[in-house]
Amino acid sequence: MHTCNFLNYFGWGGGWTGMLIAVTILALAIYIVCRIFSRKNCNYDRRDTLNILKHRLASGEITQEEYEKLKNVI
Repeated sequence: MHTCNFLNYFGWGGGWTGMLIAVTILALAIYIVCRIFSRKNCNYDRRDTLNILKHRLASGEITQEEYEKLKNVI
């Protein structure tokens, strides 16, 4: 009776080597998927920063010139 071992079939070897390679590939795939779905849009950070800057201007913490300078940096 012949059985087809997936890891041996693709030439990855059997035993510990094949299992280590399979676990590494699985962990890498999970890592990539998590990185893709956890990315934040940079525009949100910029809007939050501008809102903080506007509040600082409105409360008198910074002057209009400082506001414009900081706004250009952002």
